Amino acid sequence: MITKSELDFLNAYTASDSPLVSFYLSLERREPGEDRVTLTGLKNLLKEAHELMTRWPEEHHIEIALQLAHIEETVAGESGGPARGLAIFAGKNFWQLYRLPISAGDRVVIARSPYVKPLIELLSRHPLYCAVLVGKEQARLFLVQMGEIQDYSMILDEVPKRHEQGGWAQARLQRRHDDYVMHHLKRVAELTLEFFQRQQFKYLVIGGTEELSNAFYERLHTYLQERTVALLPLPMTAGIHEILEQTLQAVEEAKARQHEELLERLKEEAGQGRLGVAGLSPTLRALNAYKVMTLLVEDGYQTPGGRCSDCASLTVRTSGSCRYCEGTIERVDKLIGEAVELAFNQGAEVHFVAPNQTLWDLGRIGALLRYA
Repeated sequence: MITKSELDFLNAYTASDSPLVSFYLSLERREPGEDRVTLTGLKNLLKEAHELMTRWPEEHHIEIALQLAHIEETVAGESGGPARGLAIFAGKNFWQLYRLPISAGDRVVIARSPYVKPLIELLSRHPLYCAVLVGKEQARLFLVQMGEIQDYSMILDEVPKRHEQGGWAQARLQRRHDDYVMHHLKRVAELTLEFFQRQQFKYLVIGGTEELSNAFYERLHTYLQERTVALLPLPMTAGIHEILEQTLQAVEEAKARQHEELLERLKEEAGQGRLGVAGLSPTLRALNAYKVMTLLVEDGYQTPGGRCSDCASLTVRTSGSCRYCEGTIERVDKLIGEAVELAFNQGAEVHFVAPNQTLWDLGRIGALLRYA
């Protein structure tokens, strides 16, 4: 899994005079046990990397060659593993390896800082989900991303069991038990908030009995209540595959509803010239002005455009002068990818929406704004 905090760490890397290799490799195979696809992709990328090395001053060649040798050795050790893609960042006193459950493609870049566009698009398409199962004595926490699930379960409280003793003693013990259950749920809610602050998951699914799920939801911080998309009747003993399947189904249904609501809101806001813009040029202008709160883009939409070499603003033009700083416009082949990266780095939400008539009528891309 790749989290936003890890992307923020890569983005915070201070560019230096030393080269840094960003290496993406798909590990997908046509048939089980076949690694020729991986080896061919690796060979091609290494060849490309050595060509890129020649563009750097000769004093850096040995350093780059050593990093490429380290990458080649690492990839060989990953052959046959469960990962479907690798992202490796190698530089002077810097090494980061990410095993990806979904391939981010094949790409090598040698620059002064990490090249993270493929990871940004991957995370935008496949954000983190959290599933919490609550019982009277225990809680189980899971992170779900890209079809994978990781277990973060832990026992939070040991709650006194129900006594079989009758009379007043039983009533007192029952009240004590119920108090401990509510305290337990409060602690689970606090832990989930701390978990969210570290992992920044986008959606939350709660599993348990109707009574416990509702009691737990009421004790959640409003940040988490807003991210809760389903209360599922999952028992504490549910298997991990059942949890994964039901979480994915609940989130996909919630996303479909959310996209429909966002598109209707965008249609209204853009149509009345308020807190919404539709179409490529207006959306790029809003991004350049740091106005975008939510970016909506048709899944699969791509087009060439330009980026200013000085201020990095985006435009539909592929050449000429920047309207903001008079810098030179340089052509980019995948303008939508640049827009997604800019939105992500500005803290905006990014939604890839399935093609539909409403979004097509809006120009295939649009944005809800923080301010007019």
